[in-house]
Amino acid sequence: MNTPGFRNALGGLVLATFFTSPAASLAQSEHAFAAKNNYVVSVHELKGQKAFDKGSHLLLKGDTAASVPYLQQAVAEYPEHYKAFYDLGVAQLRLGQTAEAEHAFQKSIDLTSGSFAPPQFGMGAILCQKQDFVHAEQVLQRGLELEPGSALGKFYLGMAQFELNRLVEAERNVRQALVRDAKLPGARILLERIHLRQASVQSSVEASIQAGRP
Repeated sequence: MNTPGFRNALGGLVLATFFTSPAASLAQSEHAFAAKNNYVVSVHELKGQKAFDKGSHLLLKGDTAASVPYLQQAVAEYPEHYKAFYDLGVAQLRLGQTAEAEHAFQKSIDLTSGSFAPPQFGMGAILCQKQDFVHAEQVLQRGLELEPGSALGKFYLGMAQFELNRLVEAERNVRQALVRDAKLPGARILLERIHLRQASVQSSVEASIQAGRP
C-alpha cells in the first residue's frame, strides 16, 4: 500500500511532467487548421489562428498564465480548433485548474472523435491525479494506440498500472518512457517506487514460504 505522503508526491509528478513537457510544440508542429476542401476560411477563423499562434508560443516559452487569454480567444473565435483546446487544457492543468483542463481535453477529444492522442494523455494525467486509475489506464491505452512512441503516454500508463499493482506492466512502460525521454520528470522516481514494491512483495512471498516450512 502507498503512504499518503507518496500519494501526494505522485500527484506532484503529474503536474511536474506537464510543467516541462513540450505540449505547445505539438500544436506548433501541426498548428494548421484541419484541411477543408472548397472552403473559404472566415475572418473569425483567421483571428482564432492568430490568437492560437500567440498563445501556443507563450505556452512553449513557459509563460503559462499569459497564454490562457489567447487560447481562450482562439477557441471562442474558432470552436472547432482542437489543438487550441488541447493547449488550453495544458495551460489550465499547469495552473492547477483541473476541472477546466479536463473540460478542454475532453472537448479536444470530442472534436477529433478520439483520433488525436495528446488530449488523451492529458486526460489520463488528470485521472491519475484524481486516483481513477482504471479509467486512466483505458484512456491512456487508447492514446498509445494512436501514438505508441509517446514517452508521456507510457509514463502515465506506468503510473496507473503501478497504482493498480500491476508491477511488471508498470515497470515495462516506465522503462519504455525513459528510453524515449531519459530526462522525463518523475519517471526515475516512479521506477524506483516500482522496484521497492517488487522487493517488498518478494520478501513477503519468501517469508510466507519460510513460515510454512516444518
